[in-house]
Amino acid sequence: MSSMTIQATWPVALTRTGAPGAGGRRERLRPTRRGRLAMTLLVLLMGVAVAVLLTGGVPAAAGTPVTDRGTVSAHRVTVRPGETLWAIAQRTAPRADPRETITEILRLNALDSASLRVGQVLLLPR
Repeated sequence: MSSMTIQATWPVALTRTGAPGAGGRRERLRPTRRGRLAMTLLVLLMGVAVAVLLTGGVPAAAGTPVTDRGTVSAHRVTVRPGETLWAIAQRTAPRADPRETITEILRLNALDSASLRVGQVLLLPR
């Protein structure tokens, strides 16, 4: 029996075992310990990447609106029929200027316009 080692580029060095060409016997190629470790890490990394992609990426903290100044507290309200942002702003902060409150509501909810739908849930500043 003979044995021969074939050096390949990192991370896989293949080992050839068995008699060369005798009796139609196939030779097995086996990766080194470092090659097996590299393949295992590659498979794990691909699995994590697929899991992140399937779940929609890295999630933000739900229900915790964040501003440039840090975390702000907020509560939720469901829009009722006939309700406007102006009415919600006046009800939420009766002593504040409704325009400023509306601006904050638009920013907290990432809204492009003041259009509301019945049943829509809005975050309101406290």
